[in-house]
Amino acid sequence: MTDLHQRFIGSLNRSTPLVIGETLEVGEPDSVKSYTVVSIDASRSRDQNVKSVTVIVNSLSSTKAVE
Repeated sequence: MTDLHQRFIGSLNRSTPLVIGETLEVGEPDSVKSYTVVSIDASRSRDQNVKSVTVIVNSLSSTKAVE
């Protein structure tokens, strides 16, 4: 995963395909970060199963609704 400035953020291993606009929550329970997928590029890798994903960081409120 890279940000809009093409800085490496990290790797992501998923069994389901990503789609543009999808929101990902990544990290440990005490430091979860949320990202939105803005671009998926399969041409950057020789392996067809590996894709370059560009994301933007979302601002999340630390307060969650309780039912």
